[in-house]
Amino acid sequence: MPNSKRLIYAIGSAFAFGMLMLIEELLGLLGMEDADDSMLFEVAEFLILLALVVSTIIVAIDTYRMRKYQQTLEYKISHASSAFRDMLDAHFEDWQFSEAEREVTRLILKGCSIAEIAEIRDSKQGTIKAQTNSIYKKSGYAGKAQLLSAFLEELSEGASVA
Repeated sequence: MPNSKRLIYAIGSAFAFGMLMLIEELLGLLGMEDADDSMLFEVAEFLILLALVVSTIIVAIDTYRMRKYQQTLEYKISHASSAFRDMLDAHFEDWQFSEAEREVTRLILKGCSIAEIAEIRDSKQGTIKAQTNSIYKKSGYAGKAQLLSAFLEELSEGASVA
């Protein structure tokens, strides 16, 4: 990930140098600038502008890097999510789950309770309990904890759930 401290320093520097330029311009407008000091102010103004440009370039580069990093993360998340769906679908096929059982299993894996699943699916809790019993019987697992544990184990080690 791009260096966030560097970005903060660059933004802070750009702000500080911008404020210095503003103060210098105000002094010039108020006539508080001596003719003898004009060369000093010109050099200071040049250095401030140079620092402002460099800070702006740093901010632009870091912003670009952060955007690329974000795109990389989004790509990885998308592929991981797709791989997880594929893994689930493969097991659902092996276990010969119905569409309803597939949906209930996904909700179980999301951590939903029987009551929540019934509400989401607009079903009775008894129907959901029957579906969960069928899910556990077909998959060969005793309950929610074993089913979830098996999927987590496969995700972390690449081992087979079945």
